[in-house]
Amino acid sequence: MGYLTRYYSQLSQFFNFISKKFIKLKGNFLSFLISLFIGFFFGNLFGTIVDSIRQLNVADSFLILLLLLFNEFINFNIYSNYKKKINTASKIKKLNFLNAFKIGFLLGIFIDSFKVGS
Repeated sequence: MGYLTRYYSQLSQFFNFISKKFIKLKGNFLSFLISLFIGFFFGNLFGTIVDSIRQLNVADSFLILLLLLFNEFINFNIYSNYKKKINTASKIKKLNFLNAFKIGFLLGIFIDSFKVGS
């Protein structure tokens, strides 16, 4: 078989990997997207009301600390070896949706910062 070169086998493995990811994504795509948009909405909402929070004499460093702790808590649960100990699919699914919410939230804050700059 002259066609089974190393390049062909690597390309075949890559396409198999991508097709498995699309099949996995197909079942959860809508709920992942909704979670992303809800996070984006809350990020924009937070960026809008952060000025009102400042009027309550809450320090900006406290708000940054809360956001950083929220982000690091989610990252720890998603990307650490602790996730491998959780074998239930529902907990992993919830963590993935929480990660999508976090991504949308941070994206909403990032987009809202352009409104402040202009």
